[in-house]
Amino acid sequence: MSEEEVAEFQRLEGLRLSNEESNRITRSSIEAALVLLMKDQAFEDISITGIVKRAGVSRTAYYRNYKSKEDILQSTLKEIVDKIVTAMNLHHPIRNSYDYWLALFQTLEQHMDCLRIILKVNMADTILNEMQNAQLNTTTEASLLTNYATYFWSGAIYSVAANWIRGGAKQTAAEMATVCYKIIEAVDGDYCGS
Repeated sequence: MSEEEVAEFQRLEGLRLSNEESNRITRSSIEAALVLLMKDQAFEDISITGIVKRAGVSRTAYYRNYKSKEDILQSTLKEIVDKIVTAMNLHHPIRNSYDYWLALFQTLEQHMDCLRIILKVNMADTILNEMQNAQLNTTTEASLLTNYATYFWSGAIYSVAANWIRGGAKQTAAEMATVCYKIIEAVDGDYCGS
């Protein structure tokens, strides 16, 4: 490759990265705008015009990235759930149960405002579905047992997390991790003692 070709390749790569960063910022602005609007308005009352105005982007930018308000919310939730699953998957749910649950609650704390709003507008099923999809996507083995174990864990995680958030997250992440650890320890102890 000649120096001119290398220079052109580098210039194009820089433009591609710049466009990707610009697109990421646009998507982030749109997602944040929707969540902020949901604080004061019913989801069904929020217009595309309101979203783009609040986000400071054009309608073209909106439609280049999303098809609907639900699509924005789905993207927001997917990003949050991916972060939660990634943090939790660093720990084994049984052998390293405390750290597993602590990772959950610490990550939830980072996204508390957004999750509160989403739960408030009755989008709980969307959160649970995203958790199940994220867990299923991390599983390499697709057996009946593995699939139902995934539904079991994601349902348990969702129920505990949603109730903690709805209750005002009065307990610290560490306190909640301890509670969940003790539950798993008690179940494991009862199961092993049978």
